[in-house]
Amino acid sequence: MNHYGLPADTGYRSGEKGILPERPTLILLHGAGSSSQTFLHQVRALDRSLNILALDLPGHGNTPGPGLDTISAYAHWVEQALSLSTIPSFFLGGHSMGGAICQELAWRSSLPLKGLILISTGEELNVSPKILEGLLTEPDQTLMLINQWCFPKDTDPLLIQQSVALLKQTPIPVIVNDFIACNRFDRSENISTLTLPALIIVGEEDKMTPPAFSQSLNKKIFSSRLVVVPGAGHLVMLEKPREVNQAIEAFVIERSK
Repeated sequence: MNHYGLPADTGYRSGEKGILPERPTLILLHGAGSSSQTFLHQVRALDRSLNILALDLPGHGNTPGPGLDTISAYAHWVEQALSLSTIPSFFLGGHSMGGAICQELAWRSSLPLKGLILISTGEELNVSPKILEGLLTEPDQTLMLINQWCFPKDTDPLLIQQSVALLKQTPIPVIVNDFIACNRFDRSENISTLTLPALIIVGEEDKMTPPAFSQSLNKKIFSSRLVVVPGAGHLVMLEKPREVNQAIEAFVIERSK
């Protein structure tokens, strides 16, 4: 298997065409309790024009480890993994917690970043105490509650079932640490110092990270563009993949010229 210079135990998903030198590359980071599987629609569809690499963070998917409890620690892991990569430069995208990691890396790292794609995220990610306490005392019920908040009321039940099944693949202690990491994250004081071009995507009906979070990012990141997707919730890239993929493809190709 070609690991593109990443550590051998790093789990990831890539397009069938792999990494071609003549195409721009997008690396994606998933959200709390999830894995690279949440980006299946992007990995498959965007492979027509972009190099796509979706990583599994420690303790998630096919990457071993206990999971981490700060965004800074996750950013350090990503930075170390990508610093070994053979990919010369890339766009970095993330969903929710992954978007927080992207912000942290853009603010502090020396990675060769060409732009950011921030999906369903914010400059701070306060977590409801009901989630933090519930994961410790009633994990199954709390996972169902999280998914109820992730999707609009008229969402296909099959999609919700698939999302619950995906969350259950991640050990509860890892999920707990993820939400603790999100709750500790706050870049509100220096987010406006980011100079990278950024595409900000949010579902119009997102209850976990409401559109106001993305609107604030858009106001504070000077070179950013905001896309609000109608009829979508927190997992916008699963609910409305066509709209999300079109926005991502246009942004990356335009910024690669």
